[in-house]
Amino acid sequence: MKRIVFILTASLFFTHASFAETVLKFTQIKDTPDQVVGAEILKEAYKKIGISIEILIMPGKRALKESSEGRADGEVHRIFEIGENYPTLLRVPTPINYIEPSVFSKKHHFKVTSCSALKDFDIAIVRGIKHAELCVEGMKNVIVFPYITEMLKLLDADKFDLAITAKLNGLLLKKEMNMKSIYPLSPPLSRMFVYHYLHEKNKGLVSKIDDVIIKMKETGELEIIREKAIKALLEKVKSN
Repeated sequence: MKRIVFILTASLFFTHASFAETVLKFTQIKDTPDQVVGAEILKEAYKKIGISIEILIMPGKRALKESSEGRADGEVHRIFEIGENYPTLLRVPTPINYIEPSVFSKKHHFKVTSCSALKDFDIAIVRGIKHAELCVEGMKNVIVFPYITEMLKLLDADKFDLAITAKLNGLLLKKEMNMKSIYPLSPPLSRMFVYHYLHEKNKGLVSKIDDVIIKMKETGELEIIREKAIKALLEKVKSN
């Protein structure tokens, strides 16, 4: 009996040690400030269980390919539907952040009621940004860009009518790029919770990191980190 207990204890010790010695790599979409915020939250969360993380910045579509095929350990955060469409990506149940998908324009002013109300406009989205892809699904006049910065430049140049991106991303990047003519229409299309995802090879960590996120949410630490990260991003834009 003592031998069995020793083996179980040793097994648990080495499992914990193996995670502690590993640096987990999570994909983050290029030029997305909301994911910069999410990455800051994850750094603190994983630190609490003795794990270091590394952030891999890349285009949205490639990020999903790398994470879903296991070359990365998971995604910083994505919308709920990612877990339905990518079975190898395991959704950590408690959301770590939220986004407000919004419509940006330079020359149009109207109250945004739904995605379907946009069907008669030329609309731009970024490839791999799932909330935008879902919004324009079935529409004909859609232009797809690899990066949000390129999309905003051409919106500012009047190459199309509207662009869809998370409100925080659009507001911060337009300031950083000194684009004073483009603006978000109101209200946002929605407010969506976003979730951290782990590749199935790391399934043993799902409940562990979820417990940490729950405690961070209950103590208010999650929101404090979020506000601090957004403040840092705003200060960076002002100093440029």
